[in-house]
Amino acid sequence: MLIIVMLLGAGAVYMVLRKIYAALWYKNLTVRIDFSKKNAVCGETIELIETVTNKKRLPLPYINLKFQVNRAFRFEDGEENSVVSDNTYRNDIFSLMMYQKVTRKIPIKCTKRGIYSIGRADMVSSGLFMNDINLVGTNQNANIVVFPKQINPELTDITFSKIMGAVEKNTYLNPDIFEFRGIREYDTHDTMNMINWKASARTGQLMVNQYKETMCQSVCILANVEPEGMLKQELLSEITISMASGLAQYLISQKINVSLISNGVETDGEKTDFLEVEEGGGLSHLNEINTVLAGIDLSKNANRFTDILEELTDRTHNKHEYGMSEMSDTLYIMISQNRRKDLQKSFDMLTGNNRQCVWIAPYYGEPGERLEDTCASVIDWEVHYSDD
Repeated sequence: MLIIVMLLGAGAVYMVLRKIYAALWYKNLTVRIDFSKKNAVCGETIELIETVTNKKRLPLPYINLKFQVNRAFRFEDGEENSVVSDNTYRNDIFSLMMYQKVTRKIPIKCTKRGIYSIGRADMVSSGLFMNDINLVGTNQNANIVVFPKQINPELTDITFSKIMGAVEKNTYLNPDIFEFRGIREYDTHDTMNMINWKASARTGQLMVNQYKETMCQSVCILANVEPEGMLKQELLSEITISMASGLAQYLISQKINVSLISNGVETDGEKTDFLEVEEGGGLSHLNEINTVLAGIDLSKNANRFTDILEELTDRTHNKHEYGMSEMSDTLYIMISQNRRKDLQKSFDMLTGNNRQCVWIAPYYGEPGERLEDTCASVIDWEVHYSDD
């Protein structure tokens, strides 16, 4: 009889402890998943940070943290805790004492450009006696933009030297009001706001301020990811995106204002006529350009680039007609594997047959149709698989 009572008592204690643990294990238990950087470059290794905090007196001997991340990230600690299929499914085990916080930093390599996020993580407990499955889901807000891969530096030097020659020929000079050079006597071509009234009063004649001249340059990068013919050349489209990113970085480092036009379609955005980043400079502007390039989804059909060039031509002519801009102010650099005749014609219409404008034509294997019907300076660029 005593044995039965002891068994019943043990069973009651077991059930009570089991229910208490099931009701309390997830209380004041928090998990946070984040990337060590908000922006990275394709090929770069960063860290995925897991932080689990137990803010209560109940210890948690065995907790599984489960989440999924895009397979574009490769875990450097191997695949021991990962299962890779359409995504990478991660399963990490934690053991926490009362009021303990555990942080793990896992190296991961960014293998593909894009905009990624981790929106959910599950915490799974096997119960106090390892015979239950208790699950609690948590919302996460881990976001990262992986910028396009940097292009091959050996190719960069050759291509940029040609491009910078075109940029310098397209340069015009403007006075920089922040770079004072001195004063001189007034000339009939000077405007009233140039007059230095204090100096004029002191000398008894009109004197004007002089300023140093600074180069005023503007380059518009046209990134055409529309493939040549029916067969999709994703390698060449990726190279186009990488070249656009590399060009923007180099030109901005040379204090040249850069804008971007592309016919790519964003991964999660509504389909628009084209993607555009307006003219600007500096690191934040470069990040904006790289973010747009990172978000292009090559699995979606690109918009027809001739239509975009024609729309840009109309826009440019309208601005010129109303005196809002000079057509020669902007140097156009188009990166396009597509060499169609109508594309050559549309590009020349946009550039006003400016021979300083540049067409970079990446190709794999054979160059394809020669670009003989365009006035632009053509750079044929052979792409190898090692460039990818």
